[in-house]
Amino acid sequence: MATYTQPTIEIRPLDAARWPDFERLFARPGDQRACQCMWWRLPGKAFGATALADRRRLMAARATQAPAPGLIAYDGEDPVGWVALAPREEYPRIPRSTIITYLNVPGCWSVTCFFVRQDHRRQGLLERLLAAAVQHARAHGAEHLEAYPVEPGPAQSDSGLFRGPLDLFLRAGFIEVGRGQGRPTVRLALAPG
Repeated sequence: MATYTQPTIEIRPLDAARWPDFERLFARPGDQRACQCMWWRLPGKAFGATALADRRRLMAARATQAPAPGLIAYDGEDPVGWVALAPREEYPRIPRSTIITYLNVPGCWSVTCFFVRQDHRRQGLLERLLAAAVQHARAHGAEHLEAYPVEPGPAQSDSGLFRGPLDLFLRAGFIEVGRGQGRPTVRLALAPG
């Protein structure tokens, strides 16, 4: 496992005051810019029917509500990474997904995506973001934390890893609870903090 050597890394919850940092992180070219972390939050065809500016406005509005819809990693004051998580009911696509093993689990939150700026990849930042996500969910009363990772293959691009690699979650104590179309669903029971 890689060790992140930057002592200046801090991970903070997204709120209205940090919204400009989210915008800076997601302004770079790539899938994260088009998504604005709204794909899981918009049901069915609504995502494709929602303009980029409207997705941005929806996420900005969500950032004003507690608990935070995700966490931003900073190198100094520079935003370099992101993890999205929230109570599972905030993601209407999850129960309808054919690749997620959906079970009615009380108090379940979901980690839906990660983004790490290219110049900060392969340095252990995903591990730090996931550990912070576990703490954040626990602090807000989650009883379980679930994720829908990928199993990287030789042709897998970095952008295809936005759900996080399976081994990241297994190392953090998550257990596989099922597979849909060959894709794993993992869950971690959270003891009260």
